[in-house]
Amino acid sequence: MNDNWRRRLFFVSVAQFLATCGFGFSLPFIPFFIKEHLGIVDEMQRSMWVGLFAAGGQLALCLTSPIWGVVADIYGRRKMLLRAYFGSALILPLMIFVPSPPWLVGLRFVVGMFAGTVTASQALIASTTPQNKVGYAMGIVVSVVGSGNLTGMLLGSVMVEYFGYTISFISSGVLLLVAGLLILYGVTEPFVQQTTLREKMRETEFRLPQFGAIWILLILMSVTGFVTYFERPFIPQLVEMVTGGINAKRWVGIVLSCSAVAGIAAGSIMGRLADRFSPPKVGVASALLAGLCTLPVGLSTCISSLVGFRTGMAFFNAGLDPVLQIWLAKSAPIEKRALFIGWGTSFRAMGWFFSSTAAGAVAMWGGVRMVFFVASVFFILLIPMILSAAKKIGVKQQATN
Repeated sequence: MNDNWRRRLFFVSVAQFLATCGFGFSLPFIPFFIKEHLGIVDEMQRSMWVGLFAAGGQLALCLTSPIWGVVADIYGRRKMLLRAYFGSALILPLMIFVPSPPWLVGLRFVVGMFAGTVTASQALIASTTPQNKVGYAMGIVVSVVGSGNLTGMLLGSVMVEYFGYTISFISSGVLLLVAGLLILYGVTEPFVQQTTLREKMRETEFRLPQFGAIWILLILMSVTGFVTYFERPFIPQLVEMVTGGINAKRWVGIVLSCSAVAGIAAGSIMGRLADRFSPPKVGVASALLAGLCTLPVGLSTCISSLVGFRTGMAFFNAGLDPVLQIWLAKSAPIEKRALFIGWGTSFRAMGWFFSSTAAGAVAMWGGVRMVFFVASVFFILLIPMILSAAKKIGVKQQATN
Protein backbone atom coordinates (compact mmCIF):
# COMPACT_ATOMS: atom_id res chain seq x y z
CA MET A 1 0.00 0.00 0.00
CA ASN A 2 2.79 2.43 0.91
CA ASP A 3 5.08 1.62 -2.03
CA ASN A 4 7.02 4.52 -3.59
CA TRP A 5 6.02 6.84 -0.77
CA ARG A 6 9.30 8.78 -1.04
CA ARG A 7 8.70 9.43 -4.75
CA ARG A 8 5.15 10.49 -3.95
CA LEU A 9 6.33 12.82 -1.18
CA PHE A 10 8.89 14.40 -3.51
CA PHE A 11 6.41 15.13 -6.29
CA VAL A 12 3.68 16.36 -3.93
CA SER A 13 6.19 18.63 -2.14
CA VAL A 14 7.44 20.17 -5.38
CA ALA A 15 3.88 20.59 -6.66
CA GLN A 16 2.68 22.20 -3.43
CA PHE A 17 5.67 24.56 -3.41
CA LEU A 18 4.77 25.71 -6.93
CA ALA A 19 1.08 26.02 -6.08
CA THR A 20 1.71 28.07 -2.94
CA CYS A 21 4.08 30.29 -4.92
CA GLY A 22 1.34 30.68 -7.52
CA PHE A 23 -1.18 31.97 -5.03
CA GLY A 24 1.48 34.29 -3.56
CA PHE A 25 2.11 35.84 -6.98
CA SER A 26 -1.30 37.53 -7.04
CA LEU A 27 -3.67 37.19 -4.07
CA PRO A 28 -1.67 39.24 -1.49
CA PHE A 29 -1.78 42.25 -3.82
CA ILE A 30 -5.56 42.33 -4.36
CA PRO A 31 -6.01 45.66 -2.45
CA PHE A 32 -3.72 47.34 -5.00
CA PHE A 33 -5.52 45.57 -7.85
CA ILE A 34 -8.89 46.84 -6.63
CA LYS A 35 -7.57 50.41 -6.57
CA GLU A 36 -5.43 50.50 -9.70
CA HIS A 37 -7.23 48.07 -12.02
CA LEU A 38 -10.86 48.40 -10.93
CA GLY A 39 -10.68 52.10 -10.10
CA ILE A 40 -11.91 51.96 -6.49
CA VAL A 41 -9.93 54.86 -5.02
CA ASP A 42 -12.25 55.70 -2.12
CA GLU A 43 -10.67 54.08 0.96
CA MET A 44 -13.98 53.21 2.57
CA GLN A 45 -15.21 51.38 -0.53
CA ARG A 46 -11.87 49.69 -1.11
CA SER A 47 -11.79 48.42 2.48
CA MET A 48 -15.27 47.00 2.03
CA TRP A 49 -14.29 45.08 -1.11
CA VAL A 50 -11.03 43.85 0.41
CA GLY A 51 -13.00 42.43 3.32
CA LEU A 52 -15.60 40.83 1.04
CA PHE A 53 -12.88 39.36 -1.20
CA ALA A 54 -11.23 37.68 1.78
CA ALA A 55 -14.58 36.57 3.18
CA GLY A 56 -15.62 35.02 -0.14
CA GLY A 57 -12.67 32.65 -0.17
CA GLN A 58 -13.10 31.66 3.48
CA LEU A 59 -16.85 31.08 3.11
CA ALA A 60 -16.22 28.75 0.17
CA LEU A 61 -13.58 26.87 2.18
CA CYS A 62 -15.92 26.52 5.14
CA LEU A 63 -18.79 25.20 3.03
CA THR A 64 -16.90 22.87 0.71
CA SER A 65 -14.17 21.36 2.93
CA PRO A 66 -16.46 18.75 4.54
CA ILE A 67 -17.91 17.88 1.11
CA TRP A 68 -14.51 17.38 -0.54
CA GLY A 69 -13.44 15.33 2.48
CA VAL A 70 -16.32 12.89 1.91
CA VAL A 71 -15.62 12.75 -1.83
CA ALA A 72 -11.92 12.09 -1.14
CA ASP A 73 -12.78 9.11 1.07
CA ILE A 74 -14.87 7.66 -1.78
CA TYR A 75 -12.83 8.43 -4.90
CA GLY A 76 -9.30 8.99 -3.58
CA ARG A 77 -7.11 11.88 -2.40
CA ARG A 78 -5.06 12.17 -5.60
CA LYS A 79 -8.16 13.14 -7.57
CA MET A 80 -8.97 15.81 -5.03
CA LEU A 81 -5.47 17.25 -5.36
CA LEU A 82 -5.83 17.32 -9.15
CA ARG A 83 -9.19 19.04 -8.73
CA ALA A 84 -7.62 21.70 -6.51
CA TYR A 85 -4.64 22.41 -8.79
CA PHE A 86 -6.38 22.36 -12.18
CA GLY A 87 -9.50 24.14 -10.91
CA SER A 88 -7.45 26.97 -9.43
CA ALA A 89 -5.18 27.14 -12.50
CA LEU A 90 -8.22 27.63 -14.73
CA ILE A 91 -10.18 30.10 -12.62
CA LEU A 92 -7.57 32.28 -10.85
CA PRO A 93 -6.18 33.99 -14.01
CA LEU A 94 -9.72 35.01 -14.98
CA MET A 95 -9.59 37.63 -12.21
CA ILE A 96 -7.58 39.88 -14.50
CA PHE A 97 -10.65 40.20 -16.77
CA VAL A 98 -13.24 41.14 -14.13
CA PRO A 99 -15.03 44.43 -14.89
CA SER A 100 -16.03 45.27 -11.30
CA PRO A 101 -15.44 44.28 -7.65
CA PRO A 102 -18.56 42.05 -7.36
CA TRP A 103 -17.20 39.86 -10.15
CA LEU A 104 -13.85 39.69 -8.37
CA VAL A 105 -15.49 38.57 -5.11
CA GLY A 106 -17.57 36.02 -7.01
CA LEU A 107 -14.51 34.55 -8.68
CA ARG A 108 -12.71 34.39 -5.33
CA PHE A 109 -15.60 32.33 -3.99
CA VAL A 110 -15.36 29.96 -6.96
CA VAL A 111 -11.58 29.62 -6.54
CA GLY A 112 -12.16 28.86 -2.86
CA MET A 113 -14.61 26.11 -3.81
CA PHE A 114 -12.01 24.32 -5.94
CA ALA A 115 -8.87 25.18 -3.97
CA GLY A 116 -7.81 23.73 -0.63
CA THR A 117 -4.51 22.53 -2.05
CA VAL A 118 -2.74 22.29 1.32
CA THR A 119 -5.44 20.14 2.89
CA ALA A 120 -5.62 17.90 -0.19
CA SER A 121 -1.84 17.38 -0.32
CA GLN A 122 -1.67 16.64 3.42
CA ALA A 123 -4.52 14.13 3.11
CA LEU A 124 -2.78 12.33 0.23
CA ILE A 125 0.54 12.12 2.05
CA ALA A 126 -0.96 11.13 5.42
CA SER A 127 -3.00 8.30 3.86
CA THR A 128 -0.21 6.80 1.71
CA THR A 129 2.88 7.07 3.93
CA PRO A 130 4.07 4.36 6.35
CA GLN A 131 2.81 5.05 9.88
CA ASN A 132 6.31 5.50 11.31
CA LYS A 133 7.13 8.11 8.64
CA VAL A 134 3.92 10.15 8.70
CA GLY A 135 5.29 12.81 11.08
CA TYR A 136 8.39 13.28 8.94
CA ALA A 137 6.37 13.48 5.71
CA MET A 138 3.81 15.92 7.10
CA GLY A 139 6.62 18.09 8.44
CA ILE A 140 8.09 18.26 4.93
CA VAL A 141 4.74 19.38 3.49
CA VAL A 142 4.32 22.07 6.18
CA SER A 143 7.85 23.37 5.51
CA VAL A 144 7.18 23.41 1.77
CA VAL A 145 4.01 25.47 2.26
CA GLY A 146 5.89 28.01 4.37
CA SER A 147 8.74 28.20 1.85
CA GLY A 148 6.27 28.57 -1.01
CA ASN A 149 4.51 31.42 0.76
CA LEU A 150 7.82 33.15 1.39
CA THR A 151 9.07 32.74 -2.19
CA GLY A 152 5.74 33.54 -3.81
CA MET A 153 5.18 36.80 -1.97
CA LEU A 154 8.74 38.00 -2.57
CA LEU A 155 8.74 37.19 -6.29
CA GLY A 156 5.11 38.27 -6.62
CA SER A 157 5.85 41.74 -5.27
CA VAL A 158 8.61 42.18 -7.86
CA MET A 159 6.45 40.80 -10.66
CA VAL A 160 3.47 43.05 -9.88
CA GLU A 161 5.75 46.08 -9.51
CA TYR A 162 7.62 45.64 -12.79
CA PHE A 163 5.40 43.52 -15.06
CA GLY A 164 1.87 44.35 -13.96
CA TYR A 165 -1.16 42.39 -12.85
CA THR A 166 -1.83 40.55 -16.11
CA ILE A 167 1.53 38.76 -16.10
CA SER A 168 1.21 38.13 -12.36
CA PHE A 169 -2.20 36.44 -12.59
CA ILE A 170 -1.22 34.42 -15.65
CA SER A 171 1.96 33.29 -13.89
CA SER A 172 -0.18 32.16 -10.95
CA GLY A 173 -2.23 30.01 -13.29
CA VAL A 174 0.84 28.57 -15.01
CA LEU A 175 2.45 27.55 -11.72
CA LEU A 176 -0.76 25.87 -10.57
CA LEU A 177 -1.05 24.12 -13.93
CA VAL A 178 2.51 22.78 -13.68
CA ALA A 179 1.75 21.60 -10.14
CA GLY A 180 -1.26 19.69 -11.43
CA LEU A 181 0.74 18.11 -14.26
CA LEU A 182 3.38 16.94 -11.77
CA ILE A 183 0.70 15.11 -9.80
CA LEU A 184 -1.04 13.80 -12.93
CA TYR A 185 2.09 12.20 -14.41
CA GLY A 186 4.34 11.75 -11.39
CA VAL A 187 2.10 10.49 -8.59
CA THR A 188 0.03 7.34 -8.15
CA GLU A 189 -2.20 6.46 -5.21
CA PRO A 190 -2.76 2.91 -3.94
CA PHE A 191 -6.49 3.48 -3.52
CA VAL A 192 -9.34 1.03 -4.00
CA GLN A 193 -12.85 2.46 -4.03
CA GLN A 194 -14.99 0.75 -1.38
CA THR A 195 -18.29 2.57 -1.74
CA THR A 196 -20.19 5.08 -3.89
CA LEU A 197 -21.37 8.59 -3.16
CA ARG A 198 -24.98 7.43 -3.10
CA GLU A 199 -24.24 4.69 -0.56
CA LYS A 200 -22.20 7.11 1.55
CA MET A 201 -25.08 9.59 1.61
CA ARG A 202 -27.49 6.88 2.74
CA GLU A 203 -25.19 6.03 5.65
CA THR A 204 -24.73 9.66 6.71
CA GLU A 205 -26.79 10.94 9.63
CA PHE A 206 -27.33 14.69 9.43
CA ARG A 207 -27.08 15.58 13.09
CA LEU A 208 -24.59 17.27 15.39
CA PRO A 209 -21.83 14.87 16.49
CA GLN A 210 -21.58 13.85 20.15
CA PHE A 211 -18.34 15.70 20.89
CA GLY A 212 -18.95 16.36 24.58
CA ALA A 213 -16.43 18.75 26.11
CA ILE A 214 -14.57 19.01 22.79
CA TRP A 215 -17.29 21.35 21.56
CA ILE A 216 -15.84 24.02 23.85
CA LEU A 217 -12.43 23.65 22.23
CA LEU A 218 -13.90 23.68 18.71
CA ILE A 219 -15.73 26.93 19.46
CA LEU A 220 -12.49 28.36 20.86
CA MET A 221 -10.73 27.37 17.60
CA SER A 222 -13.37 29.26 15.63
CA VAL A 223 -12.98 32.36 17.82
CA THR A 224 -9.19 32.11 17.57
CA GLY A 225 -9.45 31.86 13.79
CA PHE A 226 -11.57 35.02 13.86
CA VAL A 227 -8.97 36.92 15.89
CA THR A 228 -5.79 35.69 14.17
CA TYR A 229 -7.06 36.48 10.65
CA PHE A 230 -8.64 39.85 11.51
CA GLU A 231 -5.94 42.27 10.30
CA ARG A 232 -4.30 40.11 7.62
CA PRO A 233 -6.24 41.30 4.52
CA PHE A 234 -5.42 44.94 5.34
CA ILE A 235 -1.63 44.72 5.57
CA PRO A 236 -1.19 46.02 1.98
CA GLN A 237 -3.27 49.12 2.67
CA LEU A 238 -1.37 49.89 5.88
CA VAL A 239 1.97 49.49 4.07
CA GLU A 240 0.70 51.83 1.37
CA MET A 241 -0.20 54.44 4.00
CA VAL A 242 3.15 54.16 5.81
CA THR A 243 5.29 54.28 2.65
CA GLY A 244 3.18 56.91 0.92
CA GLY A 245 2.76 54.47 -1.98
CA ILE A 246 6.51 54.46 -2.80
CA ASN A 247 7.57 50.86 -3.62
CA ALA A 248 4.51 49.77 -1.66
CA LYS A 249 4.09 46.43 -3.44
CA ARG A 250 7.73 45.52 -2.84
CA TRP A 251 7.40 46.37 0.86
CA VAL A 252 4.22 44.31 1.12
CA GLY A 253 6.22 41.35 -0.17
CA ILE A 254 8.93 41.97 2.43
CA VAL A 255 6.45 42.39 5.32
CA LEU A 256 4.53 39.23 4.43
CA SER A 257 7.71 37.24 3.77
CA CYS A 258 9.15 38.18 7.19
CA SER A 259 5.83 37.15 8.70
CA ALA A 260 6.01 33.83 6.86
CA VAL A 261 9.49 33.16 8.27
CA ALA A 262 8.19 33.95 11.77
CA GLY A 263 5.25 31.62 11.22
CA ILE A 264 7.52 28.76 10.15
CA ALA A 265 9.63 29.20 13.27
CA ALA A 266 6.60 29.51 15.54
CA GLY A 267 5.12 26.18 14.50
CA SER A 268 7.92 24.05 15.92
CA ILE A 269 8.87 26.28 18.87
CA MET A 270 5.33 26.73 20.21
CA GLY A 271 4.57 23.07 19.65
CA ARG A 272 7.51 22.03 21.82
CA LEU A 273 6.57 24.55 24.50
CA ALA A 274 3.00 23.19 24.52
CA ASP A 275 4.37 19.69 25.12
CA ARG A 276 6.66 20.91 27.92
CA PHE A 277 4.22 23.14 29.79
CA SER A 278 0.57 22.92 28.65
CA PRO A 279 -1.38 24.17 25.60
CA PRO A 280 -3.52 26.61 27.65
CA LYS A 281 -0.48 28.28 29.24
CA VAL A 282 1.31 28.66 25.91
CA GLY A 283 -1.92 29.86 24.29
CA VAL A 284 -2.38 32.58 26.91
CA ALA A 285 1.20 33.79 26.49
CA SER A 286 0.89 33.77 22.68
CA ALA A 287 -2.37 35.76 22.75
CA LEU A 288 -0.96 38.34 25.17
CA LEU A 289 2.27 38.92 23.24
CA ALA A 290 0.47 38.94 19.87
CA GLY A 291 -1.89 41.61 21.18
CA LEU A 292 0.99 43.72 22.52
CA CYS A 293 2.77 43.52 19.14
CA THR A 294 -0.35 44.29 17.08
CA LEU A 295 -0.99 47.68 18.70
CA PRO A 296 2.31 49.27 17.55
CA VAL A 297 1.74 47.81 14.06
CA GLY A 298 -1.33 50.00 13.78
CA LEU A 299 0.60 52.98 15.16
CA SER A 300 3.59 52.57 12.82
CA THR A 301 4.72 55.62 10.89
CA CYS A 302 7.88 54.12 9.39
CA ILE A 303 8.27 50.90 7.47
CA SER A 304 11.03 49.48 9.69
CA SER A 305 8.86 49.50 12.81
CA LEU A 306 5.96 48.03 10.84
CA VAL A 307 8.15 45.15 9.59
CA GLY A 308 9.58 44.50 13.06
CA PHE A 309 6.34 44.55 15.05
CA ARG A 310 4.36 42.68 12.36
CA THR A 311 7.03 39.94 12.35
CA GLY A 312 6.79 39.65 16.15
CA MET A 313 3.01 39.61 15.98
CA ALA A 314 3.09 36.94 13.25
CA PHE A 315 5.33 34.73 15.40
CA PHE A 316 2.98 34.71 18.40
CA ASN A 317 -0.10 34.71 16.18
CA ALA A 318 1.11 31.65 14.27
CA GLY A 319 1.88 29.92 17.55
CA LEU A 320 -1.78 29.82 18.53
CA ASP A 321 -2.85 27.39 15.80
CA PRO A 322 -0.44 24.51 16.54
CA VAL A 323 -1.06 24.99 20.27
CA LEU A 324 -4.80 24.53 19.76
CA GLN A 325 -4.21 21.56 17.43
CA ILE A 326 -2.09 19.86 20.08
CA TRP A 327 -4.68 20.68 22.74
CA LEU A 328 -7.41 19.18 20.55
CA ALA A 329 -5.36 16.05 19.82
CA LYS A 330 -4.58 15.54 23.51
CA SER A 331 -8.21 16.04 24.53
CA ALA A 332 -9.70 13.71 21.92
CA PRO A 333 -9.80 9.89 22.05
CA ILE A 334 -7.06 8.36 19.89
CA GLU A 335 -9.52 6.64 17.55
CA LYS A 336 -11.35 9.93 16.87
CA ARG A 337 -8.45 12.37 16.51
CA ALA A 338 -8.65 12.61 12.71
CA LEU A 339 -12.38 13.34 12.93
CA PHE A 340 -11.91 16.09 15.50
CA ILE A 341 -9.02 17.71 13.60
CA GLY A 342 -11.19 17.78 10.46
CA TRP A 343 -13.96 19.53 12.36
CA GLY A 344 -11.38 21.89 13.80
CA THR A 345 -10.46 22.99 10.26
CA SER A 346 -14.11 23.72 9.44
CA PHE A 347 -14.58 25.73 12.65
CA ARG A 348 -11.42 27.73 11.94
CA ALA A 349 -12.62 28.52 8.42
CA MET A 350 -15.92 29.72 9.88
CA GLY A 351 -13.99 32.10 12.12
CA TRP A 352 -11.94 33.35 9.15
CA PHE A 353 -15.11 34.13 7.20
CA PHE A 354 -16.73 36.20 9.96
CA SER A 355 -13.36 37.84 10.65
CA SER A 356 -12.99 39.13 7.09
CA THR A 357 -16.54 40.49 7.11
CA ALA A 358 -16.18 42.21 10.48
CA ALA A 359 -12.72 43.62 9.71
CA GLY A 360 -14.03 45.07 6.46
CA ALA A 361 -16.79 46.86 8.37
CA VAL A 362 -14.29 48.22 10.92
CA ALA A 363 -12.02 49.48 8.12
CA MET A 364 -14.95 51.14 6.39
CA TRP A 365 -16.09 53.12 9.41
CA GLY A 366 -12.90 53.56 11.44
CA GLY A 367 -10.10 53.40 8.88
CA VAL A 368 -7.40 50.81 8.22
CA ARG A 369 -5.42 51.56 11.38
CA MET A 370 -8.51 50.93 13.50
CA VAL A 371 -8.49 47.31 12.26
CA PHE A 372 -5.16 46.74 14.00
CA PHE A 373 -6.28 48.45 17.22
CA VAL A 374 -9.40 46.27 17.36
CA ALA A 375 -7.32 43.17 16.56
CA SER A 376 -5.04 43.98 19.51
CA VAL A 377 -8.05 44.12 21.84
CA PHE A 378 -9.39 40.84 20.47
CA PHE A 379 -6.08 39.09 21.19
CA ILE A 380 -6.24 40.23 24.82
CA LEU A 381 -9.87 39.08 25.08
CA LEU A 382 -8.77 35.63 23.97
CA ILE A 383 -6.92 35.15 27.28
CA PRO A 384 -9.96 34.74 29.57
CA MET A 385 -11.63 32.59 26.90
CA ILE A 386 -8.64 30.21 26.80
CA LEU A 387 -8.52 30.01 30.59
CA SER A 388 -12.27 29.42 30.80
CA ALA A 389 -12.14 26.73 28.12
CA ALA A 390 -9.28 24.97 29.91
CA LYS A 391 -11.23 24.97 33.17
CA LYS A 392 -14.49 23.73 31.62
CA ILE A 393 -12.84 21.02 29.53
CA GLY A 394 -10.92 19.79 32.57
CA VAL A 395 -14.05 19.69 34.74
CA LYS A 396 -16.14 17.91 32.09
CA GLN A 397 -13.44 15.36 31.32
CA GLN A 398 -13.04 14.59 35.03
CA ALA A 399 -16.82 14.13 35.31
CA THR A 400 -16.78 11.79 32.30
CA ASN A 401 -13.92 9.75 33.75
